[in-house]
Amino acid sequence: MPVCALLLALSTTVHAQDTAAKQADPCDVQQLGTVKVTAEAGYKTRPDYDTTRANVGPLGNVAIKDAPLSITMLPGQLLLNQQVRTVNDALRNLPSVVIRDQQGLEVSRPQSRGFVSTIDQNTRMDGLNIIGTTAHAAESLAGIEVLNGIAGSLYGPETPAGVFNYVLKRPPGQSLVRLVAGYASRGIFTEQVDVGGHAPANGRLGYRLNIVHGEGADYAPGSEANRTLFSGALDYDLGDGTVVETNILHYDTRATGLPGSVVYFGTSGSTRLPGALDPVTPGLGQPGAGTDLRTNTVLARVKHDFSNGWTFQVGGLYEEAVRHLSGITNRFTNDRGDYIVIKNFNSIPRYTIASNLVQVNGHVRWLGTENDLSIGTNGFSDHRNCPRKSTSVVLGRGNLAHPPVFVTRPKPGNGGLYRCGTLAEQALVVGDTMHFTRQWAVQAVISSSFLRAKSFDKNGDTTSSDILHHAISPTVSMIYTPTAALTAYANWAHSVEPGDRAPTGTVNARETLGVYHDKQYEVGAKYAVSDRLLLTADAFRMTRPIAQTITSSNVFAVIGTQRNRGVEFFAQGDLMPHQLSILGGVTYIDARVDGSRIPGTDHKLVVGVPHLKSDISLDWHPRFLGGVAFTGSVHFESRRAATNTNNSFAPGYSTLDLGVRYVTPFFGQALVVRARVVNVSDRHYYSAIADGNIVGSPGANTAYYGKPRTFLASIEVDL
Repeated sequence: MPVCALLLALSTTVHAQDTAAKQADPCDVQQLGTVKVTAEAGYKTRPDYDTTRANVGPLGNVAIKDAPLSITMLPGQLLLNQQVRTVNDALRNLPSVVIRDQQGLEVSRPQSRGFVSTIDQNTRMDGLNIIGTTAHAAESLAGIEVLNGIAGSLYGPETPAGVFNYVLKRPPGQSLVRLVAGYASRGIFTEQVDVGGHAPANGRLGYRLNIVHGEGADYAPGSEANRTLFSGALDYDLGDGTVVETNILHYDTRATGLPGSVVYFGTSGSTRLPGALDPVTPGLGQPGAGTDLRTNTVLARVKHDFSNGWTFQVGGLYEEAVRHLSGITNRFTNDRGDYIVIKNFNSIPRYTIASNLVQVNGHVRWLGTENDLSIGTNGFSDHRNCPRKSTSVVLGRGNLAHPPVFVTRPKPGNGGLYRCGTLAEQALVVGDTMHFTRQWAVQAVISSSFLRAKSFDKNGDTTSSDILHHAISPTVSMIYTPTAALTAYANWAHSVEPGDRAPTGTVNARETLGVYHDKQYEVGAKYAVSDRLLLTADAFRMTRPIAQTITSSNVFAVIGTQRNRGVEFFAQGDLMPHQLSILGGVTYIDARVDGSRIPGTDHKLVVGVPHLKSDISLDWHPRFLGGVAFTGSVHFESRRAATNTNNSFAPGYSTLDLGVRYVTPFFGQALVVRARVVNVSDRHYYSAIADGNIVGSPGANTAYYGKPRTFLASIEVDL
């Protein structure tokens, strides 16, 4: 009996159960397809924003237009033309995504549709779980794929923040030797060597080596940056449809002297978010204070195509994230601009994760219906190592009228590390897309998951333990395709996820709360204007338990339900063939807390989630300009609640980025010159507003400054 029929019956039963039922979302996750990179791709005046197919996790490679999911992606050529260096900067191009900065410009928890991702459940690399709260270089990626919405049915327990999949560069189809020299004001110089091909020529062994180094003065006075990437890939074609893909990555990045976080409200003593200053103001950061991150990743996959409509894939990944965090916290003590300057965060310094996946996809006929079947498993196991001693040091006091610069003080010893927590998940996924006619289909996906979360004290004793067996997460979608160009869909998803972990400083620090149950209702439509332009629109309603630190007791606990509803519009491709390309759209979200246990917060707006967010990037490259192209990006966010009582808001803001590039032959080779100005008007704003529970400031909220006007330039040559 096909899975769809089984899940349709199951969904009726599950939907009637209360939120204590163990469910997760099945049909709503996806990873977008690999972006093919060739030697000449970066040097075409006309960019290629592929909108055709995506690798939707266990469902395999499907047409984006036909998938009953909200899928957005950032193609490699957009990252290249925008001269993007960090994953955070890349994701700011998506209207349904908000970056919640943490302890540095390369550490964050991205959120989709107003829900915050976790450390390792929502972030993947080529479909395998990774540590999301560490640094990953944009230069190693061929693209970024984002699934907006619940994805538990495809990937097992995770928050409703969707899936962020980083697609690695693979060996190119033809020989590639690319040299890049880049500059970022006010003084960061970057060099890159990117080579690849096959050995022997057109042989079975493909290779790619990507080396990046950049260092210099960053935008704030006294700030410094230093980053090094080594990324290697080897692919071997075994013949008969079998390919082995391997990757190894090493990334070191250090940034000091940049503005610190702004901590306010709650236990800090202040009641409101102070106005945003110019981020280049001396004293907002401190010399020598910042982040020092190292990420090592090894990945391998084996793929086999049976040449009869069936495919098989097995893969594994291991990653180590070492995070030396000694940033600055400016904790405000009142609403007159007075604050305490604290160096260092009590964050977890070391994570390791091992993840896996196995999946089989194929096509069968059953009782006169066409069925796309999927079966697989994916999961991970992570280990977290915490410091035995606090590493926070009070440097002194300041006021926004005259922010002081303090003498550099060494970081105190942390007493060594101890294993403070583990999390293991494994999900068995089964899915079926049943096509009744050319126009009507039903897709059903279900996962059954095992979950185990443990916390430990400094003596190695277990302080909390949660084990969950057979956590069921289904998604059922109805698909209607009246014409080849138009697809309409509706889905319902119910997902299980582990509860949040109490932050440092609370009474129940590092305790994992009980299992959460999330729900989603979504309707949408996708219209292919042409083979190179896809328009999408959808509306959704999603719920998830929300946890915060209760000030009166300093206990981290579930205080209500986060209810988000909204609409999304997105366009990707060529607005005018051979002339104008677009990527972006607009998202409206109404995110509120219902049934809150904290006085004055019921039905109030969720901290940091704007009602309206729009990000639109245009690339104008008409042929008559002879190799010249102009780019522009507009980013807008409406005001955001700065406190859970909504007595303070971060003002709305908009920024404009403008760029130009020139492609020309150069001594028989290809030469590209790019220049771009980010935040042309030098707008002062907060890039992130978040409840402090997830950013190292329990009982208080945290904000981060947005970047000032920045000039980027690069010269690339293909040898």
